[in-house]
Amino acid sequence: MSIEKPLPLMVGNKAYYSLTSYDPVEITVDVPHTLDEDVDYVLSMTLQEMGGSMASLSDPAWVAEKFEGLSAENEVREAMRRELDMMNVQMAEQQKLGRCIEVLASRLAQSIPPQFLARAREEVQMRFTQQLQSDGMTPGQFMQRTHTTAAQLEAMFDRQAQQMMEGDAALAAYAHEKKLKVDEQEYARLLGMDPEEMQKVIEQTRAAGQSDELHEAALMAKAAQIVVAECSCSYRHETPEQAKARVAQYHQMEQMFAGAGEDDEPEPPVSENSGFKLV
Repeated sequence: MSIEKPLPLMVGNKAYYSLTSYDPVEITVDVPHTLDEDVDYVLSMTLQEMGGSMASLSDPAWVAEKFEGLSAENEVREAMRRELDMMNVQMAEQQKLGRCIEVLASRLAQSIPPQFLARAREEVQMRFTQQLQSDGMTPGQFMQRTHTTAAQLEAMFDRQAQQMMEGDAALAAYAHEKKLKVDEQEYARLLGMDPEEMQKVIEQTRAAGQSDELHEAALMAKAAQIVVAECSCSYRHETPEQAKARVAQYHQMEQMFAGAGEDDEPEPPVSENSGFKLV
Protein backbone atom coordinates (compact mmCIF):
# COMPACT_ATOMS: atom_id res chain seq x y z
CA MET A 1 0.00 0.00 0.00
CA SER A 2 1.50 3.32 -1.13
CA ILE A 3 1.57 6.23 1.29
CA GLU A 4 0.48 9.57 -0.12
CA LYS A 5 3.32 12.07 0.10
CA PRO A 6 2.77 15.63 1.30
CA LEU A 7 3.03 18.59 -1.04
CA PRO A 8 6.32 20.53 -1.03
CA LEU A 9 6.90 23.86 0.65
CA MET A 10 5.88 26.60 -1.78
CA VAL A 11 7.49 30.04 -1.83
CA GLY A 12 5.78 32.06 -4.51
CA ASN A 13 5.61 29.72 -7.51
CA LYS A 14 8.71 27.75 -6.51
CA ALA A 15 8.50 24.35 -4.84
CA TYR A 16 11.14 23.10 -2.40
CA TYR A 17 11.63 19.34 -2.28
CA SER A 18 13.75 17.00 -0.17
CA LEU A 19 14.98 13.43 -0.51
CA THR A 20 14.86 10.58 1.98
CA SER A 21 18.54 9.92 1.24
CA TYR A 22 21.36 11.74 -0.50
CA ASP A 23 23.71 8.75 -0.61
CA PRO A 24 25.15 7.58 -3.96
CA VAL A 25 22.61 5.61 -5.98
CA GLU A 26 22.99 1.99 -7.08
CA ILE A 27 21.94 1.13 -10.63
CA THR A 28 22.10 -1.67 -13.18
CA VAL A 29 22.42 -0.99 -16.92
CA ASP A 30 21.84 -3.37 -19.82
CA VAL A 31 24.57 -4.10 -22.36
CA PRO A 32 23.10 -5.17 -25.74
CA HIS A 33 24.37 -8.36 -27.36
CA THR A 34 25.73 -8.18 -30.92
CA LEU A 35 23.98 -10.68 -33.20
CA ASP A 36 25.30 -12.03 -36.49
CA GLU A 37 22.31 -10.28 -38.09
CA ASP A 38 23.56 -6.97 -36.66
CA VAL A 39 26.96 -7.50 -38.24
CA ASP A 40 25.38 -8.46 -41.58
CA TYR A 41 23.11 -5.42 -41.59
CA VAL A 42 25.77 -2.84 -40.73
CA LEU A 43 28.33 -4.49 -43.00
CA SER A 44 25.87 -4.46 -45.91
CA MET A 45 25.18 -0.74 -45.41
CA THR A 46 28.91 0.01 -45.13
CA LEU A 47 29.74 -1.91 -48.30
CA GLN A 48 26.95 -0.16 -50.17
CA GLU A 49 28.39 3.23 -49.21
CA MET A 50 31.77 2.03 -50.49
CA GLY A 51 30.27 1.07 -53.84
CA GLY A 52 30.57 -2.66 -53.16
CA SER A 53 28.50 -5.59 -51.97
CA MET A 54 28.86 -8.76 -49.90
CA ALA A 55 30.37 -10.42 -52.98
CA SER A 56 33.16 -7.83 -52.93
CA LEU A 57 34.49 -9.34 -49.70
CA SER A 58 35.66 -12.42 -51.60
CA ASP A 59 38.24 -10.25 -53.40
CA PRO A 60 41.29 -9.79 -51.09
CA ALA A 61 42.59 -6.89 -53.19
CA TRP A 62 39.28 -4.99 -52.90
CA VAL A 63 39.14 -5.62 -49.17
CA ALA A 64 42.72 -4.43 -48.66
CA GLU A 65 41.96 -1.27 -50.65
CA LYS A 66 38.80 -0.40 -48.70
CA PHE A 67 39.71 -1.62 -45.20
CA GLU A 68 43.11 -0.58 -43.95
CA GLY A 69 45.07 -3.47 -42.46
CA LEU A 70 42.49 -6.10 -43.50
CA SER A 71 42.54 -8.50 -46.44
CA ALA A 72 39.84 -11.14 -45.86
CA GLU A 73 36.10 -11.31 -45.24
CA ASN A 74 36.44 -12.93 -41.80
CA GLU A 75 38.79 -10.12 -40.72
CA VAL A 76 36.27 -7.51 -41.85
CA ARG A 77 33.46 -9.24 -39.99
CA GLU A 78 35.52 -9.51 -36.80
CA ALA A 79 36.44 -5.82 -37.01
CA MET A 80 32.79 -4.90 -37.57
CA ARG A 81 31.71 -6.99 -34.60
CA ARG A 82 34.30 -5.32 -32.34
CA GLU A 83 33.06 -1.91 -33.44
CA LEU A 84 29.43 -2.86 -32.72
CA ASP A 85 30.42 -4.30 -29.33
CA MET A 86 32.05 -0.97 -28.48
CA MET A 87 28.92 0.89 -29.57
CA ASN A 88 26.81 -1.38 -27.35
CA VAL A 89 29.01 -0.56 -24.37
CA GLN A 90 28.60 3.14 -25.15
CA MET A 91 24.82 2.65 -25.29
CA ALA A 92 24.97 1.05 -21.85
CA GLU A 93 26.92 4.01 -20.50
CA GLN A 94 24.29 6.35 -21.89
CA GLN A 95 21.66 4.57 -19.79
CA LYS A 96 23.34 5.68 -16.58
CA LEU A 97 21.85 9.16 -16.47
CA GLY A 98 18.25 7.99 -16.82
CA ARG A 99 18.68 5.16 -14.33
CA CYS A 100 20.34 7.41 -11.75
CA ILE A 101 17.60 10.02 -11.99
CA GLU A 102 14.96 7.29 -11.72
CA VAL A 103 16.46 6.01 -8.46
CA LEU A 104 16.94 9.52 -7.11
CA ALA A 105 13.31 10.36 -7.93
CA SER A 106 12.14 7.33 -5.94
CA ARG A 107 13.60 9.06 -2.86
CA LEU A 108 11.40 12.16 -3.16
CA ALA A 109 9.76 12.96 0.16
CA GLN A 110 7.05 15.13 -1.41
CA SER A 111 4.61 14.80 -4.29
CA ILE A 112 4.46 17.04 -7.35
CA PRO A 113 1.76 19.74 -7.15
CA PRO A 114 -1.10 19.06 -9.61
CA GLN A 115 -0.64 22.40 -11.40
CA PHE A 116 2.98 21.54 -12.18
CA LEU A 117 1.98 18.13 -13.52
CA ALA A 118 -0.68 19.70 -15.72
CA ARG A 119 1.84 22.07 -17.34
CA ALA A 120 4.33 19.25 -17.82
CA ARG A 121 1.67 17.09 -19.44
CA GLU A 122 0.86 19.85 -21.93
CA GLU A 123 4.54 20.09 -22.79
CA VAL A 124 4.88 16.33 -23.26
CA GLN A 125 1.81 16.19 -25.50
CA MET A 126 3.00 19.18 -27.55
CA ARG A 127 6.42 17.61 -28.14
CA PHE A 128 4.80 14.32 -29.12
CA THR A 129 2.52 16.00 -31.65
CA GLN A 130 5.39 18.03 -33.10
CA GLN A 131 7.48 14.88 -33.49
CA LEU A 132 4.64 13.14 -35.32
CA GLN A 133 4.24 16.14 -37.62
CA SER A 134 7.95 16.06 -38.47
CA ASP A 135 7.53 12.35 -39.29
CA GLY A 136 4.59 13.12 -41.56
CA MET A 137 2.07 11.38 -39.32
CA THR A 138 -1.04 12.46 -37.46
CA PRO A 139 -1.98 11.25 -33.96
CA GLY A 140 -4.81 9.24 -35.47
CA GLN A 141 -2.43 7.44 -37.82
CA PHE A 142 -0.07 6.76 -34.95
CA MET A 143 -2.84 5.20 -32.88
CA GLN A 144 -3.99 3.08 -35.79
CA ARG A 145 -0.51 1.82 -36.68
CA THR A 146 0.49 1.04 -33.10
CA HIS A 147 -2.94 -0.26 -32.07
CA THR A 148 -3.01 2.37 -29.32
CA THR A 149 -6.19 3.86 -27.92
CA ALA A 150 -6.66 7.50 -26.96
CA ALA A 151 -6.85 6.44 -23.32
CA GLN A 152 -3.52 4.60 -23.57
CA LEU A 153 -1.94 7.61 -25.22
CA GLU A 154 -3.21 9.89 -22.48
CA ALA A 155 -1.86 7.49 -19.84
CA MET A 156 1.52 7.66 -21.58
CA PHE A 157 1.46 11.47 -21.42
CA ASP A 158 0.58 11.34 -17.72
CA ARG A 159 3.36 8.87 -16.99
CA GLN A 160 6.00 10.82 -18.90
CA ALA A 161 4.99 14.10 -17.27
CA GLN A 162 5.16 12.48 -13.82
CA GLN A 163 8.60 11.01 -14.51
CA MET A 164 9.91 14.30 -15.91
CA MET A 165 8.71 16.38 -12.99
CA GLU A 166 9.86 13.88 -10.35
CA GLY A 167 13.30 13.71 -11.95
CA ASP A 168 13.63 17.49 -12.02
CA ALA A 169 12.39 17.77 -8.42
CA ALA A 170 14.87 15.14 -7.22
CA LEU A 171 17.81 16.86 -8.92
CA ALA A 172 16.73 20.24 -7.52
CA ALA A 173 16.54 18.74 -4.03
CA TYR A 174 19.98 17.16 -4.43
CA ALA A 175 21.51 20.43 -5.68
CA HIS A 176 19.99 22.34 -2.76
CA GLU A 177 21.19 19.83 -0.15
CA LYS A 178 24.71 19.71 -1.59
CA LYS A 179 24.78 23.51 -1.91
CA LEU A 180 25.83 23.29 -5.56
CA LYS A 181 26.53 26.49 -7.44
CA VAL A 182 26.98 27.31 -11.12
CA ASP A 183 27.99 30.42 -13.01
CA GLU A 184 27.38 31.44 -16.61
CA GLN A 185 30.83 30.25 -17.68
CA GLU A 186 29.71 26.68 -16.93
CA TYR A 187 26.42 26.83 -18.82
CA ALA A 188 27.78 25.76 -22.22
CA ARG A 189 29.57 22.69 -20.84
CA LEU A 190 26.71 21.64 -18.58
CA LEU A 191 24.00 22.11 -21.19
CA GLY A 192 26.04 20.69 -24.07
CA MET A 193 26.05 23.82 -26.24
CA ASP A 194 28.58 25.73 -28.28
CA PRO A 195 29.91 28.63 -26.15
CA GLU A 196 28.94 31.25 -28.73
CA GLU A 197 25.42 29.84 -29.11
CA MET A 198 25.15 29.59 -25.33
CA GLN A 199 25.98 33.27 -25.01
CA LYS A 200 23.14 34.11 -27.39
CA VAL A 201 20.76 31.98 -25.31
CA ILE A 202 21.92 33.73 -22.14
CA GLU A 203 21.22 37.12 -23.68
CA GLN A 204 17.83 36.00 -25.00
CA THR A 205 16.71 34.55 -21.68
CA ARG A 206 17.94 37.64 -19.85
CA ALA A 207 15.91 39.86 -22.19
CA ALA A 208 12.85 37.64 -21.67
CA GLY A 209 13.26 37.64 -17.91
CA GLN A 210 13.96 33.89 -17.85
CA SER A 211 17.50 33.87 -16.46
CA ASP A 212 16.38 31.98 -13.35
CA GLU A 213 15.00 29.12 -15.47
CA LEU A 214 18.25 28.83 -17.41
CA HIS A 215 20.29 28.89 -14.21
CA GLU A 216 18.07 26.16 -12.73
CA ALA A 217 18.54 23.99 -15.81
CA ALA A 218 22.33 24.31 -15.57
CA LEU A 219 22.23 23.61 -11.83
CA MET A 220 20.23 20.42 -12.31
CA ALA A 221 22.58 19.35 -15.11
CA LYS A 222 25.50 19.76 -12.70
CA ALA A 223 23.67 17.76 -10.05
CA ALA A 224 22.98 15.01 -12.58
CA GLN A 225 26.65 14.80 -13.56
CA ILE A 226 27.69 14.42 -9.94
CA VAL A 227 25.03 11.78 -9.22
CA VAL A 228 26.15 9.74 -12.24
CA ALA A 229 29.83 10.12 -11.40
CA GLU A 230 29.28 8.91 -7.83
CA CYS A 231 26.82 6.08 -8.61
CA SER A 232 27.54 2.40 -8.04
CA CYS A 233 26.85 0.72 -11.38
CA SER A 234 26.61 -2.95 -12.31
CA TYR A 235 26.20 -4.29 -15.85
CA ARG A 236 23.68 -6.86 -17.05
CA HIS A 237 24.64 -8.41 -20.39
CA GLU A 238 21.86 -9.28 -22.80
CA THR A 239 21.58 -12.93 -23.87
CA PRO A 240 21.40 -13.89 -27.57
CA GLU A 241 17.75 -14.87 -27.05
CA GLN A 242 16.92 -11.48 -25.52
CA ALA A 243 18.74 -9.74 -28.36
CA LYS A 244 16.71 -11.63 -30.97
CA ALA A 245 13.47 -10.70 -29.21
CA ARG A 246 14.54 -7.05 -29.09
CA VAL A 247 15.43 -6.99 -32.79
CA ALA A 248 12.14 -8.71 -33.69
CA GLN A 249 10.22 -6.08 -31.73
CA TYR A 250 12.16 -3.31 -33.44
CA HIS A 251 11.34 -4.72 -36.90
CA GLN A 252 7.70 -5.01 -35.91
CA MET A 253 7.58 -1.36 -34.88
CA GLU A 254 9.48 -0.40 -38.04
CA GLN A 255 6.83 -2.10 -40.17
CA MET A 256 4.06 -0.32 -38.28
CA PHE A 257 5.51 3.07 -39.14
CA ALA A 258 6.49 2.22 -42.71
CA GLY A 259 4.54 3.78 -45.51
CA ALA A 260 2.66 6.49 -43.63
CA GLY A 261 0.76 8.60 -46.11
CA GLU A 262 -1.95 8.35 -48.71
CA ASP A 263 -2.64 4.63 -48.32
CA ASP A 264 -3.68 4.96 -44.67
CA GLU A 265 -7.20 4.08 -43.62
CA PRO A 266 -9.37 6.91 -42.26
CA GLU A 267 -8.35 8.02 -38.79
CA PRO A 268 -10.30 6.49 -35.92
CA PRO A 269 -12.54 8.96 -34.11
CA VAL A 270 -11.39 10.35 -30.79
CA SER A 271 -13.88 11.26 -28.09
CA GLU A 272 -14.26 14.99 -27.53
CA ASN A 273 -14.12 14.26 -23.82
CA SER A 274 -10.84 12.40 -23.99
CA GLY A 275 -8.71 15.54 -23.62
CA PHE A 276 -6.66 14.45 -26.65
CA LYS A 277 -6.89 16.78 -29.63
CA LEU A 278 -5.95 15.77 -33.15
CA VAL A 279 -3.72 18.35 -34.79
